[in-house]
Amino acid sequence: LFQMILTVFLSNNEQILTEVPITPETTCRDVVEFCKEPGEGSCHLAEVWRGN
Repeated sequence: LFQMILTVFLSNNEQILTEVPITPETTCRDVVEFCKEPGEGSCHLAEVWRGN
């Protein structure tokens, strides 16, 4: 099973992050659920490419 680590920034200032283990079967929803705090309602995933 191929697995990679995806670095996910949990805020806009790029100082709070987590590392999410992903496989080819991992979905965006899986990543969001992994990063959410218990009871957190509103959460979204956004891509940053080369700092933009």
